[in-house]
Amino acid sequence: METKILGLIAFAVMVSGCSQLPSSGGGGASEPQQLSGKGLEVTEFRVSDKTLSPGQTINVYLTLKNFHREEIDIGDISLYNLGLLESSTDSGGPCSSDEIGAAQQGIAPVMECRWRVTAPEENLVGGFSQRKASISANIPYDSVIKNYRPMKVKFLPLSEVNRTSKKAMSFSNGEVGVNMEVETPVVLGQNKTIDFSVSKRGSGVIDGNYTFDYTPSTVFVEEGDYPGENDFECPSEDKPILRSSLDFSCYIRADGAGEVNRNLFMTIRYKYVKAPSTTVTIVNDS
Repeated sequence: METKILGLIAFAVMVSGCSQLPSSGGGGASEPQQLSGKGLEVTEFRVSDKTLSPGQTINVYLTLKNFHREEIDIGDISLYNLGLLESSTDSGGPCSSDEIGAAQQGIAPVMECRWRVTAPEENLVGGFSQRKASISANIPYDSVIKNYRPMKVKFLPLSEVNRTSKKAMSFSNGEVGVNMEVETPVVLGQNKTIDFSVSKRGSGVIDGNYTFDYTPSTVFVEEGDYPGENDFECPSEDKPILRSSLDFSCYIRADGAGEVNRNLFMTIRYKYVKAPSTTVTIVNDS
C-alpha cells in the first residue's frame, strides 16, 4: 500500500513538472514569458515620521533595487511636489552613485538615498490646525529590455516546407512588454515578415523614444540589402504610444542551400521615469 502511494506521489510530481515545460512554438502557441527582470524597482520610499510640527525635520528614505542584467545609468534623483516643506541633502547626500550595478544570479544591487525634510515655522503655517503635504521623488534612468533567451527560427528550402505555423515569444520587465511573432519555417532566400508589439507597463513614464536593436544583423533585413525587392526595414527608433501598443513589422531572411537555424534577439532602450510618493501631516498645535 505504501509503495503504491509513493508511486502516485511521484507521478503527480512528474505531471506537475511537465506542465511547466516550454512550448515547442508550434500550432500558434506562445513560449512562456521571458523575463529580463523587474527593471529598476522602488523597494522603499518612506518618511521617518508621518506627522510634523512647525519647524520639525524628518528623514525621507528611498531604496532602489536593480533587476536589469546590465548597469543602469540613473539621472538626478530629487524630491518635488513638497508644497510648504523644504528639503536638503546635508545628511550625506541623496544617493551615493549615478550608476547601479548589473543584477546577477540571485543578486540584485541596491542603491539607498536619503533627504532631510523640514516643515515651515509656526508663523508660516497659521490659520489651520493640520494640513496634508505630499512628498514625491523623481527617478529618471536609462532602461533596457531584451529577450535573454532566443526566439529560435528555422529556415528551409522551399521544397522542404510542407506547412507553417505561428511561433511567438513574449517578455516583459514590468516597465515594457514585448511580443514577437513569425510564421515558421521560413523559406530560404525569401523575405519573411516578423511582427512586433511593444506596450507600456507599470506606473512610470517613458520619456522620449524607444530605440531598437536586432540580432543577428545578418537576418534582419535593412534598407538596400536586396536591390530590386520591396524592402521592409526594421525601424531603429519610434515613439511610444500611451494606453495602447506600438505595433510594427519588418523582414527577416537567411540564405543557404540546406536547413539554417537562427537565434533572434531584440533589444529596446528607453528612458524611464518613476515617481513614488507619500504623504505627511503638518500639525499646528497653537
